[in-house]
Amino acid sequence: MRTSPESSGYTVLLEVPVKPCVFLRRLNRFVSEVLSEGRVIRVHTNNTGKLLDLLIEGREVLCTPIKGKKLSHRIVGTAVEGSKLYTLIDTSLQEKAVVRAIEMGAIESLKGYRVIGRHVDAEGSRFDLLLRGPKGDVFAEIKSAVFYFPEDRSARYPDTVTLRGRRHIEELGKRKGILIFVAAHPLAESFRPCSLDPEIPELLSRFGGRMVAVKLALAEGGEVVLLSGGIPAVV
Repeated sequence: MRTSPESSGYTVLLEVPVKPCVFLRRLNRFVSEVLSEGRVIRVHTNNTGKLLDLLIEGREVLCTPIKGKKLSHRIVGTAVEGSKLYTLIDTSLQEKAVVRAIEMGAIESLKGYRVIGRHVDAEGSRFDLLLRGPKGDVFAEIKSAVFYFPEDRSARYPDTVTLRGRRHIEELGKRKGILIFVAAHPLAESFRPCSLDPEIPELLSRFGGRMVAVKLALAEGGEVVLLSGGIPAVV
């Protein structure tokens, strides 16, 4: 396993080209404005959470080039006070990183599993992954947990009401699948459900499958790093 240039304790999962920008404002769920090399440009944001504690005017963000028809870049990370690492808010990179970590055997509770399908339809539902493990095939769903609570150093999901998230949890639980929470904030030490959607903590408390939490972050040079292949998921 290759390690991050910042620490021999970090495992590099992916590398993406990035450039520093300054966040200005979010225009809607998918488009934001940033200051890049003295110019105001519009960029893509693929994380549909509110991200009010991360996308703050004047904060440094990392953007990566994309092949969009209207937008040339996407925000992938935000600076964090007290860390040289950045949050990883890009949900597509989170998914790719989780797939890579599973392939490398870097997630302790998923050793022996391999990815055999992505974005798989299942009787009216669609799940991020289909895994093959020692006891057969199982669906898995990846959820982004970047809402940081400094009082207990937890990363939480969600940061807003999410009807789609509720449905995924219910449907995956019926199939005894695996929920993978990506605590993508460099200061997080655990995962917890957030009561901003009051139904999510209850749904997770009686979830019929397994829950796994991993810790990812983004380095200044664009390395997506695994900080821990398993942190506590407290529900």
